Amino acid sequence: MLRIIISPYSRQLRNGGDNAKNWPKKYWVELVKTLKEKGNHITQIGRSGEEKIDGVDDIKYDLPLVELGVLLDSCTTWISVDNFWPHFCHLHNKPGVALFAQSDPNIFGHSENVNLLKDRKYLKDRQFDIWEYCPYIEEAFVTPSEVIGALSGRFDK
Repeated sequence: MLRIIISPYSRQLRNGGDNAKNWPKKYWVELVKTLKEKGNHITQIGRSGEEKIDGVDDIKYDLPLVELGVLLDSCTTWISVDNFWPHFCHLHNKPGVALFAQSDPNIFGHSENVNLLKDRKYLKDRQFDIWEYCPYIEEAFVTPSEVIGALSGRFDK
């Protein structure tokens, strides 16, 4: 059994729009269901107000950094969109899977992680521009089966 942390959301946009970094919720539900069928334990982390992904075992909102570190130490791996979490995990030397769509993993990813990008054609032109100007493109993301494939064999113990 793997103990997996998921961090499904990037920050809420100031204009209220959909953040282009957020993997589709239906993909999270499918991924969690598949991982649970394989006997894994899934903990979701995030901030108050973020929607719970159906099927997770635990949800932890608003944890202080010290508690996030303890939780990270207890997991086998993690899966996250391009947000704070992959950078935090990098500082703690804990590799995982980072999901990219329109931000460039060559700029914002870490080499120890599995950085999944469907196609560079979806990368936004101005990588350092604010996300409020970036449209949400669902087809820019890899599928749940590609995430499962990235996990297969890598974390088997």
